[in-house]
Amino acid sequence: MLARPVRVIDTGVRFGRENVAFDQALIESRNAGRSPETIRFLRFRPCALVGLHQMLSHEVRLKYCAANGIEVGRRITGGGGLYLDEGQTCWELVLDRLALGTDLVQITARICTAAAAGLKCLGVPAEFRPRNDIEVEGRKLSGTGGVIDGNTLFFQGTLLVDFDPLRMIEALRIPVEKLARRDLEDARRRVTSLRELLGRVPPREEIHAALLEGFREHLDLNPQWGVPTGDEERLARKLFDEQYGTDEFVRQLDVPADDPPEVSATLVRRGGTIRADIRLEGPARDRVREALITGDFFLSPPRALYDLEARLRGLAVSGAGGAVEAFFADRPCEMAGLSPLDFREAVEQALAQKTFRAAGRRLRGQRRGSAEGNAPTLVFLHDALGSVRLWRDFPDQLVKATGCGALLYDRWGSGDSEPLGPLHARDYLLHEALESLPEVLDQAGVREAILVGQSDGASIALAFAGARPERVRGVIALSPHLFVEQRTLDQIREQIRDFGSGDLRARLRRHHGANTDLLFARLVEVWTAQAPGTRWGLEPHVLQVRCPVLAIQGEDDEFFTSAQLEALAALLPGRLETLRIPGSGHYPIHQARGEVLAAAIRFVRAGGG
Repeated sequence: MLARPVRVIDTGVRFGRENVAFDQALIESRNAGRSPETIRFLRFRPCALVGLHQMLSHEVRLKYCAANGIEVGRRITGGGGLYLDEGQTCWELVLDRLALGTDLVQITARICTAAAAGLKCLGVPAEFRPRNDIEVEGRKLSGTGGVIDGNTLFFQGTLLVDFDPLRMIEALRIPVEKLARRDLEDARRRVTSLRELLGRVPPREEIHAALLEGFREHLDLNPQWGVPTGDEERLARKLFDEQYGTDEFVRQLDVPADDPPEVSATLVRRGGTIRADIRLEGPARDRVREALITGDFFLSPPRALYDLEARLRGLAVSGAGGAVEAFFADRPCEMAGLSPLDFREAVEQALAQKTFRAAGRRLRGQRRGSAEGNAPTLVFLHDALGSVRLWRDFPDQLVKATGCGALLYDRWGSGDSEPLGPLHARDYLLHEALESLPEVLDQAGVREAILVGQSDGASIALAFAGARPERVRGVIALSPHLFVEQRTLDQIREQIRDFGSGDLRARLRRHHGANTDLLFARLVEVWTAQAPGTRWGLEPHVLQVRCPVLAIQGEDDEFFTSAQLEALAALLPGRLETLRIPGSGHYPIHQARGEVLAAAIRFVRAGGG
């Protein structure tokens, strides 16, 4: 088959919003038949770009960017936030819709494989990694994403040539579960650049030639150099002035200042993260007043999401899930790694959010899955600064693998639950274990549980298991603790500095909103008032535990040493199994997810041990 000709252009260095406007100009001009199929090379002045469906303030450090001359913009494609500058070479394919197939997942694999093959011409052993990355020995070298708009396939990629991860960390928000002092180390371990791989920075012409060779060989394209047309430049300027260069476009999705959603849920899948925030109306709060669906995912056509939100408005809660599925049946969309059922599940999880009254406080939670036979319920208890959202998809995977149902809830002061009061009791762990948790289980109808706790949640789980042994089949304790260590206090003081002058407060607000300040204040006031060695009064209850316990700790735990597991072993002779994970810190559920999930599945399938 003869390779078909495709124009190649290099539009040089531009501001982020200008590049986005030119992207849309190419798509519109191609759809109108005025522009040929095109491969575009481009570079950026320093900018932070969020994906089309993302909340701006959730992803970008706006104050830092403003103070350091970093432009903020919004892409026309989905996906996550990006920091871009002249140390990266970007490329785009603007082709006929059917040029490379019809399935966006398969298209992504084909294009990424072609780009990786081109990079091998530079001596770089690059490989495609689903869902949309190009990597070298497990480290990301290039990210990609695309959209199908009308008759046009638009696909773009970023190549890290001479990359400083510190700039990315400063401009973009890092998820709260990654501690501030580990961010730079983690970023450097997860990404690489041509400079690092080759020991030099190849000239742009060499990089362009290598990529074009990959596209020529694997996509049956015949690249031919050309230049942008005057019509394309004029259309790009018009689109910049009227839409993509405006603050209104960039800030179209941002943190609601008032009237927060009544219910919400976040669904994590291999194809991305979907968050549904829904406000209700009517005397029984049984109708959808407004729905907002955001996240890190790729969906074509992009405006389908706005139409879905409009479809949900005014519907009965009972029919909203079915309406999501019917919407996608009526209007087929291209998705990368997701399905209409994922969007339905996110909406239904939000609408199924439950309210409990425990120890006089309003708590919000969710049920996941349904128990098979006499299977116990998995009850998840998050850490001091955690929330339901920070479990990500771990509960869903454990439910799927074990046949158990699950209950997750935001503890008092966290996430969507009632804010803490200004007085912070030293014995809050025991209070939650002995008073709050029993009431939550009673209201949720949970008779027998396997408790899964992280840090503070693990300590609460252990104390409850001893106080109410008839209700607990097993405990999975992630980073458990029984007493204060000097390491704990040192790390909390580092968090205090980050909360006051760094970005920790903003990152926590992504999950806790108005609860953030009081939640962090409790951590500081209660813990820093204690001396190393101080115990929380948990041991008398832990001594009464009769069920099997699996305790998991990262060997690089920033907060606690192995002394915690040793103390636990002394209290639970013959009932404790321990797992220490090399290279993992305080959050093995994220930092060693596969190993933790496998151990948890085995433990639950054994009936708790």
